[in-house]
Amino acid sequence: MILKVADGTVHGAWGFSVRERAAYDIEAKAVLIATGGAAGLYRPNNPGFSRHKMWYPPFNTGAGYAMGIRAGAEMTTLEHRFVALRCKDTIAPTGTIAQGVGAKQVNAKGEIYETKYGLTTPQRIFGTVEENRRGMGPCYLDTRHITAEQQDDLYHAYLNMAPAQTLKWIENGKGPKGQPVEVEGTEPYVVGGHTASGFWVATNRETTVHGLFAAGDVAGGAPQKYVTGALAEGEIAAASMAEYLAAAKGTASHEEAGEDELMLQEYEAYLAREPGNLTAEQLEEAMQKVMDEYAGGIHTDYRYNRSRLTLADEKIEHLESLLPQLAADGPYGLLKIYELRERLTVCRALIAHLLARRETRWHTFGENADYPEQSPEGLCYINSRFENGAFHIYRRPLIKGGHYEHTHQ
Repeated sequence: MILKVADGTVHGAWGFSVRERAAYDIEAKAVLIATGGAAGLYRPNNPGFSRHKMWYPPFNTGAGYAMGIRAGAEMTTLEHRFVALRCKDTIAPTGTIAQGVGAKQVNAKGEIYETKYGLTTPQRIFGTVEENRRGMGPCYLDTRHITAEQQDDLYHAYLNMAPAQTLKWIENGKGPKGQPVEVEGTEPYVVGGHTASGFWVATNRETTVHGLFAAGDVAGGAPQKYVTGALAEGEIAAASMAEYLAAAKGTASHEEAGEDELMLQEYEAYLAREPGNLTAEQLEEAMQKVMDEYAGGIHTDYRYNRSRLTLADEKIEHLESLLPQLAADGPYGLLKIYELRERLTVCRALIAHLLARRETRWHTFGENADYPEQSPEGLCYINSRFENGAFHIYRRPLIKGGHYEHTHQ
């Protein structure tokens, strides 16, 4: 989907079918984006066939972020990435083990390290990364103290939410009682519900584009709202949209002449082009490699610096320039190209935010090797707008309590 925006106001969207060769021109006086966050920007834990065995759904491509970024909406705190601590290989949840049976995080020598680094989510991952860097890995959740009944409970619990973990225990012939569970961090994600990444929204969840509202993982500035918070946010946005539409009754839509034709020509160009040497999958793998090695992925223990980020931006921008060479063999192929384009747009925005925050405020989530400590100057929102092909950074003050309305356009 691509938003239709004129004079700072949303007027609908363009899209296409993934089942048949049909394009859509959608007119709307108000639009709600609740598409979720972004996975697949970085090289994942598992390669090849298992690459989509990840913490966040692989079909969340950052589409909502990309629509807003390209429409000139102000975005916030994209640099506050999320990395989950998971069971190695299966990428199954660890909270059920840590909290459910009281398993402690231990290194290869059996030393409990979780209290040394802290017990918040980023601290748990940071401690695991540091222990491995010190040569004290692998790291585990020590489950060897549990009872046979607790082990059976874990089997059943994981069959419900992550069957691969139970199958792994059974295949190995050793359950969690007989062997501690090895843990690792995932690749970074951009997820507004866990961190604070997304659209810069007012209290009523309207973005800086008039008539465009955001809720859930795609809405920024409200960290750790999770599912229940996202549902509440959706209700707030829906009520606000109703008020906005009542006030906008009779307002005519505005559309630049020829825009529909340009969108259709872009779709048709991908469908008409003969396949060449490049595929969307190849470019996606190249993108993930760049982000992993230069923008703080698993490969560098989530660390990055200005030199690496600058190279990352250059390489991602080059990959964007290759998009017009891609060919789609049908609507589904067209979808994969646009998903890649969305991810590349979010990658560039993320890199701009990582460069702008000159400190390490959240270990692992944003591990800046040039600035390894927190800075008092970092007590602000890092915001951005994409204008004329470049990202412009703004620093907004923290907002505590009260009612916030956009005072800048």
